[in-house]
Amino acid sequence: MKTLFDHETFEALQQLCDEACEAMQLAKASPDLDDLSATFAVALLKLGLATGFVEQRYPGFAREIEVKRQRVIEALTKEQQEQQEQQKLPKH
Repeated sequence: MKTLFDHETFEALQQLCDEACEAMQLAKASPDLDDLSATFAVALLKLGLATGFVEQRYPGFAREIEVKRQRVIEALTKEQQEQQEQQKLPKH
């Protein structure tokens, strides 16, 4: 099986992704805002570290993530505006 990375980088990336997912699972059961913010902080840290690993091998990767994030925000905003417009239309 061909991967984007050497074995060591692949293993490190996989571990960071697993840890980010584990933090998000813990976030779902957070008993209070302090715990929720801590689990989010861990997940974001792990995602940032994983992004850094990929960025080392593929410069521009972090920029590409931001471009795609902006596209998703724009699409969600457009969808929300369309739904609001549909709600404003008179029903027959």
